[in-house]
Amino acid sequence: MIVGVSLFVNSCYYDTTEDDVFIPDDGNGTELSYQNDIIPLWSQCVACHRGDEPPDLRDNVSYDELLNGYVVPGDPEASILYKSLLGIDGVSLMPPGSKWPDSKINAVYNWIDQGAKDN
Repeated sequence: MIVGVSLFVNSCYYDTTEDDVFIPDDGNGTELSYQNDIIPLWSQCVACHRGDEPPDLRDNVSYDELLNGYVVPGDPEASILYKSLLGIDGVSLMPPGSKWPDSKINAVYNWIDQGAKDN
């Protein structure tokens, strides 16, 4: 009976791995530039997000598009853009079927956290 109870208790244990938990980079105090650090990230996205599928991520309009409901400056967790990169809170994963590397997600997180400046 003791063995049975022990197996039952231990069967409910769930061990998370580092890949299961996303921890944003602290940014090391470096201010990110929308022009230099963030716009290049959209290169693979503009195949779909070029005006037909919102948000439009073409260079000349992407900032205004993102600030029109997709990004809450200073609050990445409330931003649809950030949620879409993780596929959380009912927001579809973008790009579909493949999560970005943490380094790219960190850059977007930190840019939003720093106020989502158009610099």
